[in-house]
Amino acid sequence: MPAPSPPSPTGRGPGEDPLPEPPPPGSYSTLERLLLAPLRRLGGYLVRPAITTLAAARVHPNALSLSQIPLGFVVAILIVPFPRLALALFIGTLVLDFLDGELARARGLASNFGGLLDQVCDHVRELTVVGGLVAVGALRGEIGVAYAAAYPLANVLLYLADRFRTPLPFSVKTWMVYYPFLIAYLGWSLNLLDYAAAAAAAFLTLASAQALWRIRTKVAGPGL
Repeated sequence: MPAPSPPSPTGRGPGEDPLPEPPPPGSYSTLERLLLAPLRRLGGYLVRPAITTLAAARVHPNALSLSQIPLGFVVAILIVPFPRLALALFIGTLVLDFLDGELARARGLASNFGGLLDQVCDHVRELTVVGGLVAVGALRGEIGVAYAAAYPLANVLLYLADRFRTPLPFSVKTWMVYYPFLIAYLGWSLNLLDYAAAAAAAFLTLASAQALWRIRTKVAGPGL
């Protein structure tokens, strides 16, 4: 009788498909991943021609990430004279934030450094636009500062919680609370940004506290 085959490193038996790799760490809660997964699949299908063109032109995904920074400054400059153009460019930066990851995977260039650079460029763009809103008086300064502090902190802690395999089950993020009102302001001059940014800062701070607690508990072990 032949000896049984040793178990594979993936824990699957001979002839069985390997277990799917876990998704890379990200600044997402578990529910947020579930909600965004079908939208990401749809988005990946819609941008496939653009990804094919960019890959053929050998555009590096880090170039797309870095392009968000100057575009963020352009958005801030255009808030008063051309608000709808500012809105179009802001949405364009969000598209770039999606395209860089898709292009990295398509070209086999996905890396931890690329993911970190994407996060940094995203934060710089976000804080630049917030600074522009404060500068033109559309957003109160103290609220802008609170949001500017809470946004990167929450994203970093959510990323670390995900990396420690203890993601938050649910968190309220900027795209749920703040972005709809930013679109309303730039598109139709409806300014409720003080309330939206304050609420976003509060929810992000709550998410940061929960993520920090989960990370601490995970690191310290069950005896904490």
